[in-house]
Amino acid sequence: MLEFKDFSLYFKDQDEKEIKILDRINLAFKKGTINVITGKSGSGKSTLISLINGIIPEINKANISGDILFEGNSLLDKNISDRSLFISTVFQNPKNQFYAVNSLDEIAFGLENRNISKDGIYKKINHFTKLLQTENLLDRDLMKLSGGEKQLVAITSVSVMDNEIYIFDEPSASLDKESIIRLKSAINQLKNLGKIIIIAEHRLYYLKDILDKLYIIKNKKVIGFDALKINDDIIKENKLRSINLIEKNNLRHKSYEVKNLFDKTYDKNKSLKFLNFKCRYKKRTIFNFNLSLDQGIYFIIGENGVGKSSFIRNVCNLNKKQKGDFFINDDKISFPPAYISLIMQDVNYQLFTESVLSEMQIVEVDERKIDRILKMVELFDKKNSHPQSLSGGEKQRLALGLAFVSSKKIVIMDEPTSGLCYPSMEKLVKIIKKMKKDGKTVIIVSHDYEFISMANENILEFVNDI
Repeated sequence: MLEFKDFSLYFKDQDEKEIKILDRINLAFKKGTINVITGKSGSGKSTLISLINGIIPEINKANISGDILFEGNSLLDKNISDRSLFISTVFQNPKNQFYAVNSLDEIAFGLENRNISKDGIYKKINHFTKLLQTENLLDRDLMKLSGGEKQLVAITSVSVMDNEIYIFDEPSASLDKESIIRLKSAINQLKNLGKIIIIAEHRLYYLKDILDKLYIIKNKKVIGFDALKINDDIIKENKLRSINLIEKNNLRHKSYEVKNLFDKTYDKNKSLKFLNFKCRYKKRTIFNFNLSLDQGIYFIIGENGVGKSSFIRNVCNLNKKQKGDFFINDDKISFPPAYISLIMQDVNYQLFTESVLSEMQIVEVDERKIDRILKMVELFDKKNSHPQSLSGGEKQRLALGLAFVSSKKIVIMDEPTSGLCYPSMEKLVKIIKKMKKDGKTVIIVSHDYEFISMANENILEFVNDI
């Protein structure tokens, strides 16, 4: 059993002010159970799992009191290396934990560091890849795998270690429906092996029928609910993401369009035109099509690998060898980045300065206007904070504020709800609708049907039937 005993934690901010995150919590995670930790962005989910694997306080310093016990022994005197002998972690972005470029090498890496014999390594890999149904991912180039496939390789690489505790941080954040089904199956297999599974997650629907306990972090406390007691009233009261699956069919309405990526038809009267957009990978053509849009909000959906991200990379002129002509009001745009604000899935890649204010000053010098935007995205009180000290939802809102204040009339977002709680998702919807009202066109690639349903805007489903 893994236990938190009368545990408290606080950080000190830049002004040496104490910020309490957890206040005298008591928890118990039993073997053979799936425990889901959720709550508002910034409530302490990542803090809690970082306490278990040792990132706090070894790397991220904090003041703590109380104890964390595993099988009756304190973890607080063990470093990250010691804890890795019985604790495994799968991060939100699996690329952050890969050491190799080949999937087989990656899965074998941890076993090699434990001095397991070559025969022993292959025996474990064969056993766990069959158990998790990931044999088809062996001996593959990691950089050429989809997000879902990378996630499954990461899970396989920690599963072969056969540890007692498995921690997952937002594992479904950028996965499509089929990838989430495979993720769910892999997690359930670990549960059947008697492991302690702890998942920090906002997206709850796929865990509904396999979780044993739901923990909600609220007001520095942790409230636990047994699986059978979880209902819509609890979800609404705590402003959590839906526990019910939203199917693609639930999205179909008058502004839903299926776009074949080999369809050359388009409406020449629309304000935005993407003509002769072509993408090839090796000898395979991913897409070769035309598309036209009017000003507004557009969600692009489709299976992993269909070409959604490749399309927006083409639009932003990031695929240098790919073809395509971009027109705004019949004017051919030779340098699209001058007209487009791109918000990446991982916004850490586009935050550069020492404070939220200085980040905003990159695109706007009027401090009164900056203050107004920061209030809109609810970051005014973090004006002097370092961008990397913000929670995932706060970083996302900062990137939105930058796009909002920019004079660029096109905003493109790639999976903007990765790691967002329900209130943050509501704020995101309000912001993109304000962008639309201000004359911007917003194009969003997303697998998040709950978010798309909430926004109730135009939907383009990309298919590649030829």
